[in-house]
Amino acid sequence: MSNLCQRLTPFAQLLARSYAKTFNELGLQRQLQFLPVGVFKLSERGGALVNIEPMLEGDYVKHNDNDGHVDTNDMYPQAFSHYTWEASGKKLLICDIQGVGDYYTDPQIHSIDGEGFGSGNMGPEGIRRFFLTHK
Repeated sequence: MSNLCQRLTPFAQLLARSYAKTFNELGLQRQLQFLPVGVFKLSERGGALVNIEPMLEGDYVKHNDNDGHVDTNDMYPQAFSHYTWEASGKKLLICDIQGVGDYYTDPQIHSIDGEGFGSGNMGPEGIRRFFLTHK
């Protein structure tokens, strides 16, 4: 994992977008989307990197977090998180699903080796906590 991928949470969102595409290809009733994301380097601020994405309007809902909590009765985001575990060959799990409607932003990824994806990657412990509450 490159150092850049470890620092930039937009990488997690790009990967989530890819998994959402294959999840949607299953032909289920709802189509979920992760917002497009970009990174700008602010030269006038010492080269700071910032994440940019479209603004979501409406009621923002957090469906699950990276610590295994389920925050809504909507099981569709839970199904997506479980799908990512299976589709990745049990190497990663995308969680911390939040957004407006079926448009999501700022996911967290737990990897089986605990490497990359920022400080919220709780590795095997985060994956275990997800499955403790997953139905």
